[in-house]
Amino acid sequence: MLITSKQAGLASAICALGTIITTNTVQAAPPQVSPHAAAVFAFWTPERQAKAIPRDLVVDSRGLGYLRKADGKLQPYGHHIAALAKDVSTRKGKPGGGGGGGGGGGGGRTKVVSSSTWDVPGAAQNAIGRILFQMPDGYYVCSGTVVNDGTSGRSVILTAGHCVYDDVAKTFATNVLFIPNQDETTGTGTDFDCNNDPLGCWAPSFGVVGTDWTTATFPNNIPYDYAYYVVNDTGAHSGAGSNIGLDSAASPLDISFTAATLSVKTTALGYSYDVDPLLMYCQQDVGLEGSYGDYWLSRCGLSGGSSGGPWTQSTAADLGTGPVMSVNSWGYTGQPGMAGPPLHGNFASCLFDQAKASSLNGGDVIGCN
Repeated sequence: MLITSKQAGLASAICALGTIITTNTVQAAPPQVSPHAAAVFAFWTPERQAKAIPRDLVVDSRGLGYLRKADGKLQPYGHHIAALAKDVSTRKGKPGGGGGGGGGGGGGRTKVVSSSTWDVPGAAQNAIGRILFQMPDGYYVCSGTVVNDGTSGRSVILTAGHCVYDDVAKTFATNVLFIPNQDETTGTGTDFDCNNDPLGCWAPSFGVVGTDWTTATFPNNIPYDYAYYVVNDTGAHSGAGSNIGLDSAASPLDISFTAATLSVKTTALGYSYDVDPLLMYCQQDVGLEGSYGDYWLSRCGLSGGSSGGPWTQSTAADLGTGPVMSVNSWGYTGQPGMAGPPLHGNFASCLFDQAKASSLNGGDVIGCN
């Protein structure tokens, strides 16, 4: 099933750029920015960027979902029940699954890194970026990864479903902006200047999300918290870097739709809000979360803003290079840890095919059921 909807808020068409003639040379005009992308770039003023907060979803010991605000306060998500004054969750990873109750997972063979700055330049750092977007209730930040799609004319960003579609308001994010490798900005943090980010800024054309995420509400749709943004190779770039297409500029990572190996070293990366603009990571042997069946990193301490960032399984020799087998999704209110949905045995691959094939002018896509 496919349902498309045009994204709102497109600006009026900007003037075509002609050839610039000087006294001695003929200089090619800079690439024209599409009306949609121009509107997105203009939207993110310093004031709006300053108001963007993590879209950090958590579950309490009663199984109720909350949006954890930047100050730590819990806002009811999809209901009106106040958060517990103190919540100590007793839910743990499945025994033998490598994630239970604060252990390193899988016997703890891998040294646990709960949260640290990423210091491995290369593919992962170029592919992973910060996502800014607007939902009906405000401005938000998440993380995402440019992944190999094997198609021409577009690039695909993998992220979390809750960074693409508001499952309470039942609507897509708007004014979506992607900033790859913001870790190497020459600015002091997230700002409105795309010229100080090494690869500039990119405006996705549309989002792709699963029916099972859109028809339920967190935490009932936890296993389906994955989605994609699609970026046109032309007219979607602003600022520093080359306008050759996002996947050509950003060294995309492979994506895997086969089951991950449990009790094996797994690295989760993302742009944590409280250490802007640094790329952060956690690392330990991966297990299974005992209540919802997601993958589970029991000691991961990545904070809000990292949602949608990639999980990779790799050896020390190719640390963080992929393939991507999950994304940062959610946690519990009363214990550390990060859960990520499997990308196998569900509709993640089907949605990826839709992201690669849907019209760049057709609007957002809900599909695969």
